[in-house]
Amino acid sequence: MASREEEESDSEDALSSDSDLIDGGDEDYEDEDDGDDDHADPEASGESPLSQEELKSKNVADLVRGNLVVRRQPLIPRVLSVSDGAAVARKPFKPPCSKRYSDHNDELARRLSVRKRFVPWGSARPVLIAVDNLVNIPKVIENDLPETKPSLPPGIEPLILWESEGPNEENDQLTQIEVDPLLVRYLRPHQREGVQFMFECVSGLSSAEGISGCILADDMGLGKTLQSITLLYTLLCQGFDGKPMVKRAVIVTPTSLVSNWESEINKWVGERIQLLSLCESTRADVVSGIDNFLRPCSPFQVLIISYETFRMHSSKFEKCGSCDLLICDEAHRLKNDQTRTNKALAALPCSRRILLSGTPMQNDLEEFFAMVNFTNPGILGDVSYFRRYYEAPIIAGREPMATKEEKKIGTERSAELSAKVNQFVLRRTNALLSNHLPPKIVEVVCCKMTSLQQKLYKHFIQSKNVKRVISEEIKQSKILAYITALKKLCNHPKLIYDTIKSGSPGTSGFEDCICFFPAELFSGRSGSWTGGGGIWVELSGKMHVLARLLAHLRQNTDDRIVLVSNYTQTLDLFAQLCRERRYPYLRLDGTTSIGKRQKLVNRFNDLSKDEFVFLLSSKAGGCGLNLVGGNRLVLFDPDWNPANDKQAAARVWRDGQKKRVFIYRFLSTGTIEEKVYQRQMSKEGLQKVIQQEQAENQRGNFLSMEDLRDLFSFHEDVRLMILVGLLKLLDACIN
Repeated sequence: MASREEEESDSEDALSSDSDLIDGGDEDYEDEDDGDDDHADPEASGESPLSQEELKSKNVADLVRGNLVVRRQPLIPRVLSVSDGAAVARKPFKPPCSKRYSDHNDELARRLSVRKRFVPWGSARPVLIAVDNLVNIPKVIENDLPETKPSLPPGIEPLILWESEGPNEENDQLTQIEVDPLLVRYLRPHQREGVQFMFECVSGLSSAEGISGCILADDMGLGKTLQSITLLYTLLCQGFDGKPMVKRAVIVTPTSLVSNWESEINKWVGERIQLLSLCESTRADVVSGIDNFLRPCSPFQVLIISYETFRMHSSKFEKCGSCDLLICDEAHRLKNDQTRTNKALAALPCSRRILLSGTPMQNDLEEFFAMVNFTNPGILGDVSYFRRYYEAPIIAGREPMATKEEKKIGTERSAELSAKVNQFVLRRTNALLSNHLPPKIVEVVCCKMTSLQQKLYKHFIQSKNVKRVISEEIKQSKILAYITALKKLCNHPKLIYDTIKSGSPGTSGFEDCICFFPAELFSGRSGSWTGGGGIWVELSGKMHVLARLLAHLRQNTDDRIVLVSNYTQTLDLFAQLCRERRYPYLRLDGTTSIGKRQKLVNRFNDLSKDEFVFLLSSKAGGCGLNLVGGNRLVLFDPDWNPANDKQAAARVWRDGQKKRVFIYRFLSTGTIEEKVYQRQMSKEGLQKVIQQEQAENQRGNFLSMEDLRDLFSFHEDVRLMILVGLLKLLDACIN
């Protein structure tokens, strides 16, 4: 038997007036058959139908005893003709709340405060009826009783970021900010600490003054993205006063990671966040998207935008309220405070700033200062004060020839700087992953250059043009061009051949080197490069080793490999090798469209696909990508900035990796590549400055530049004084 009434008081008149309010027009309550004869269907038993008053009394009794269930019925319960259906559809809908309830708000609130529970159709748990105080219309909300909250797996405690010390004056209840169990169940211990740390910094709960932002500087693979999404979702839903602390958030990221952030947010919180991602959009779409995000009644809560796009449209964000929380991914891009991108972001009227970077310290302390000053402006003084008080004493104390006094002052300033920045900089190394990921093995593979490479190398460093660089002052760009030419030669002589043919700078010592190349590499009068039917592979020591490695992996294992290089010319050679030997491969470089990049990553990670090699440009895709489909990675050439190599090497040793990981660093012995590698070791020693470690432990990683240059030598009848002088000039240019 269906009824449309519910009792909220002991008055049957009140019951009659509230019946439509509870039902909403499309749900009926039906008695459960409990075997009681008093509740038998009168029509089925042959008895006369109940009167309206008797029906009300019966429904009241059933409601009190909990025997009412909900039965969903269609709005049009019978088959109608077209004309009849149109008439029913056009009939005015009876509102759930009549006008007379607006005069009895107190009475309505009193009756509904009883919060009788019922089980909706299709639901396994009860919900509550409450009143929307703004429009006085009842609505269904989730039951907030402890037994109805999403449960956490055994052994996982709730993550409460903040809890009031006493009862709230308005509702006489304890107020707290708690991370949704939907996310808590996936957080590892260090990630829980990271979320708590970031919350305290951006919410003003930090004990230090002047802190409203933070830098999450965890190593690659520790889940900085998940920690940021957890905090973002929490602040969009909760706050100290019961209202969301953040209404609008902007995530700024490299272009290649815009779609990755969108997929990660959808993965963890689904559609609970209204998201706007500006990826692969035309200028008109970008302008329209930003305007929609910034309009007062916009439904969008989060905007994901690239650094370049934000810089071009930064003027639109100058108005207060345009952003409540700023998240900058791969924030080491903000290491120079004089760039237009840095200035545009610094002008954003938002004090809550979160910077994510696995490599906050790259080349020198001044770059680190730029990131710190962007996060919490003025926390370390201005740049001149920082140079004088921190940078100069710390660098002087690190020199091997420093006096005891200089070492003492350097140690004191380093400890002071570390203590100050660690109030808002959180860094954990990927040693934490050792308990969650398979082992990682890093191998430095020293490859002997071929005879052709040695001839070209000797010819170049003994050329008049290079000697003139040593003896005369020359522009920095030309010095770097010569350095680049040497590094390309270490990869493969083909790169030098292409450079000569194109007339690029830095080849003034190679003009007459064509005669060194074997004749079988060229065809006809045109002299175009053919590769000699595959012999081109053996012209480079590193390429020859790589070819043998790929052949072994393909024949004897099911492993997949990522090949990383700084030069697209080297990627071209990788692709040629894969084509000739019929290895399936994918390629991601600066020419790959943004929309296609994530598809390539997903395809490589899909083990059902027959993919073997992933060619990756360290400049275009060395940051943020998750390539756990492969467990071997080759760094084919070193970079002056150790952060670039660390970022690229971390693509495979991340969450989701199931196999043992091998990282191979290829170096041409006795060449400039070994000098670059040693300089990386020296730069990485600066990381200790922002970590709380004893100075005695730091000294073991420090070597003077002279020690580094003398550590390796080119074991040929060639003096390397020219190369050493070239490196001196390069150091002067870089520093």
